[in-house]
Amino acid sequence: MNHVTPSALALITALGLTACAPERDPADKAAQEAAAGAEPSPLVQAAPAPVAVTQPVAAIATGAGPEGSQVSLVKARVTGNVLTVELSYRNPDPSWQAYYFDVDQVSVIDDTTSQRYGVLKDNTESWMASPLATDGKRIRVQTKDGKPSVVWFKFPAPPASSSTVSINIPDVSPFDGVTVQR
Repeated sequence: MNHVTPSALALITALGLTACAPERDPADKAAQEAAAGAEPSPLVQAAPAPVAVTQPVAAIATGAGPEGSQVSLVKARVTGNVLTVELSYRNPDPSWQAYYFDVDQVSVIDDTTSQRYGVLKDNTESWMASPLATDGKRIRVQTKDGKPSVVWFKFPAPPASSSTVSINIPDVSPFDGVTVQR
């Protein structure tokens, strides 16, 4: 019968615990070596600096909205033959929950030609806008705890010779003379 001495047992236990220990992050090892005044191992690299969080996009314009809310125009950009308009609704009152308006009442007016454009529909006759209510005919703006709600629309693009548009949204002060980004 094999007999294991207490010192051999201690050695086996120590080796087993070391083998089961989780690996340390190389950045932790480098920090420990630096704190101890030792040169970091050339194989150990410090963790990369954290990536800076980008700031929210600045509003092009802000207007008064329904029930005391603020509506910020965030984007009016042409891609191909489509103008995308993006809005951000914010209400400081946390009790305000939902607001609806008809998509067919939303429009963009070409300031150069006075041509009015409505929201586009896709091949299935669905509005190219979001967030649509379950009826598919209205926009549902929902805020919770003062957080913004993003709403967007797609329109036919005005001609390249038109540099500004006016944007009309129900119950929101109009956004006039908005420069179209191309």
